[in-house]
Amino acid sequence: MQRLVYSLLVAFLRLVTRVFFRTIEVVGRDHVPAEGPVIFVGNHPSSLVDPVVITTTCGRRVRFAARDGLFATPVRPILWALGSVPIKRRQDQAEGTAKVDNAEAFSALHAVLAKAEAFGIFPEGVSYTEPELQPLKTGAARIALSALAEGIPVTVVPVGLHYRRKQHFRGRVLVQFGRPIRLDAARAALA
Repeated sequence: MQRLVYSLLVAFLRLVTRVFFRTIEVVGRDHVPAEGPVIFVGNHPSSLVDPVVITTTCGRRVRFAARDGLFATPVRPILWALGSVPIKRRQDQAEGTAKVDNAEAFSALHAVLAKAEAFGIFPEGVSYTEPELQPLKTGAARIALSALAEGIPVTVVPVGLHYRRKQHFRGRVLVQFGRPIRLDAARAALA
């Protein structure tokens, strides 16, 4: 049932993005592996739009790690339909919380990879309006390396998103998929 809802929602989102954006230029889509466990790691300049743009252009079913607070908002049914996984962020927790436990989220994301599926994550941890990247958090690397330690061969696909006039209707977006990085091959090369 969830796969059918996902497919229908992505078709609808593809139509919406084609109406909202004048141009969606996709570069490097041939870098996206057709199968196998993949982590899409992208910059995050436009909040809820970024996962939609990646989902509608990558050519694969992709789930996203999402801030847990979003699951308490009206977008919760959409997050469920897209198979999103809640992630706790230290900055969202109560004052004085020393450690954030994302073991359940890591397990869920490892399960996605173990089924040779794909998920996306934004290591900046926040969306922003400035033209430069924000400081990166360690979650994406920790998830990838812990999955690799469990014997899951992980491929990381970098994704660059650039919006022209992102707050305006009929703006433009460039989606650039970088060369895939096979972590098991990278680890073997370092050994």
